Amino acid sequence: MESTDRLAAVRFLITVQRWAGLLKWQDENGTDLWARMKRIYPFVLHLPLTFTYIALMWLEALTSADFEQAGQVLYMSVTELALVTKLINIWYRREQVSQFIHELEQDPAYKLRSREELEFWHRQQMHFKRIFYVYIGGSLFVASMGYSSVLVQEEYELPFGYYVPFEWRTPKRYYYAWGYNVIAMTLCCLSNILLDTMGCYFMFQIALLYRVMNLRLRALQQAPEQVAAAQLRAIFRLHTRVRRLTQQCEVLVSPYVLAQVVFSAFIICFSAYRLVHMSFREQPGLFLTTLQFVAVMIFQIFLPCYYGNELTFHASALTNSVFHTNWLEYSVPTRKLLNCYMEFLKRPVKVRAGVFFEIGLPIFVKTINNAYSFFALLLKVSK
Repeated sequence: MESTDRLAAVRFLITVQRWAGLLKWQDENGTDLWARMKRIYPFVLHLPLTFTYIALMWLEALTSADFEQAGQVLYMSVTELALVTKLINIWYRREQVSQFIHELEQDPAYKLRSREELEFWHRQQMHFKRIFYVYIGGSLFVASMGYSSVLVQEEYELPFGYYVPFEWRTPKRYYYAWGYNVIAMTLCCLSNILLDTMGCYFMFQIALLYRVMNLRLRALQQAPEQVAAAQLRAIFRLHTRVRRLTQQCEVLVSPYVLAQVVFSAFIICFSAYRLVHMSFREQPGLFLTTLQFVAVMIFQIFLPCYYGNELTFHASALTNSVFHTNWLEYSVPTRKLLNCYMEFLKRPVKVRAGVFFEIGLPIFVKTINNAYSFFALLLKVSK
């Protein structure tokens, strides 16, 4: 049990995020040259690529001659604006994120106690890993389709539009603009999906801890009172720690989910507007790339809503699990203990995005509705 890797689903992704300048290195608090280089590494990597590239995209959108030309850039500009919010949040709270990951990994309070729990934990970790590896692979595939589709066109066109300070529509200079586009967009895409993965994993991990507590409560149905009373006190202490962990998780994921939900409606709207003004016969590669991008964006906003909903659902399921214990045959002190715990469970566990809404499936449906409303309004304005 002690050798179980509690972060098995994201162990490799944590390493990738450190190399992508998103997470803190374990030994970067030192005073030697190597530690100092690790501290400035994220800024050296992202300033000339991510932030400069996003600024050039917005410059292209703001200096466009008409709204249709701006719409070709805005769908991606708004997407990268959400990435800026995620980057600032993860850099500002990098110490908290590092401590949060370390607690999930090393704290003995979250140790698994039985073979059933171990198999359940491993099964759920593999399930999460499969989902997000498909999501990451699909996102990178969409980006690679965009890179390659413009190379087979007759006219010079960039995969994702941005302001280029020189004339790039020539055989020699085109590949300079295309190469920077590929490098910067790959870093932006990778950073975006990795930050999505980590935010969802935090909520998934806490939901998993609530599910473990549900398993332990249901396992007490056949246990004698002397054993059950000690187990109940251990579960109550664990619940207190997980409740505190939930509050820390809300602080970490709230800004990123808020930015994603707010901007997603506009992103889907501008992407659909771009599809309307694009001919499949003339630009089949870009048309398919944009269509895939819309599908990935819908999936991107669905994932945090789903895992936030899972956390709330399994935390509220503890009330029913308490009734599965053999509480009718317990003594008065043990029943009083259960009664206090039931009062504690009356306070609902919810993860909020800022002070505006709860992270769950209802907000996903509302975001899709808003995107359609914005799209219909945009079509009327353009006409």
